Amino acid sequence: MKTPPPFIAQRSVAIVTGASSGIGEACAIALAQAGFKVVLAARRETELLAIVEKIQQQNGDALAIATDLSDEQQTSELIKKTMAHYGRIDLLVNNAGFSPAAALEQLTREQIRQTFEVNLFPALQLISEVTPIMRQQGGGRIVNMSSMTSRFYSPLAVPYAGTKGGMESATHCLRLELAPWNIHLSIIIPGFVETPAFDKARSMAEELRNDPNNPYLSLMETMDEFAQDQLKNAATPEDVAEAVILAATCEKPKRNYYVPFSSKIAGYMAHVLPQHWTDWLITKLYGIGDWVEGR
Repeated sequence: MKTPPPFIAQRSVAIVTGASSGIGEACAIALAQAGFKVVLAARRETELLAIVEKIQQQNGDALAIATDLSDEQQTSELIKKTMAHYGRIDLLVNNAGFSPAAALEQLTREQIRQTFEVNLFPALQLISEVTPIMRQQGGGRIVNMSSMTSRFYSPLAVPYAGTKGGMESATHCLRLELAPWNIHLSIIIPGFVETPAFDKARSMAEELRNDPNNPYLSLMETMDEFAQDQLKNAATPEDVAEAVILAATCEKPKRNYYVPFSSKIAGYMAHVLPQHWTDWLITKLYGIGDWVEGR
């Protein structure tokens, strides 16, 4: 029997960021079930420990490392602690992310910076620190979480879309940069997924939503209605985790994985249609035609 490659052997070690809930939690559990030793990273240690216990009850091997990814030192410590505990890193899943869900003019520079400090900068730092480790091991996998917002753009998501667009561009550059060392990179592109992320985003802008003088109030209400409608038939975190497992274990991982498949069709349309057609389609989809036309 052919010896399985390192990335699907039982000794493989995976790091999952943003692992305390939603997609990150589902990915950690699925990877443990697939035989990976899993390091769960997020700020909320209590939630991480509960997930680790769940994995261990299923005979999995997992470690919780409470990490504030906006802190450069803590991000670096995540790699060091993983190596100290397991001695190798075969898979990195950059999943951590959030969105302020407000108009750009309503965000301070610090709030914009914080979005990048969580969604993009730590992912790039982690990749840079795992690269020499994976090179020495003979290869590895890196899976970066993007969003349909990076291509099927949305108002009230400027910093978030910027981080996801940056993640995708960086991933494509890195695929070429790291190819000589058998380090493969994939992007997961989810559409609407039923997670706590939307409620968190809304709560961050609750004061704005309760302000009758907010010039973006009608837009926020319309986008909220659209999101609630989409969530009725949204993908699940487990659906996204299935794509991560494919990217982590198949012999030749794809560059892009869309969840669900309809997201691939929407992304393709946004790419090939003339810009004014895409604008028209998006405003119709979101129900913001009157807003865009100033009526």
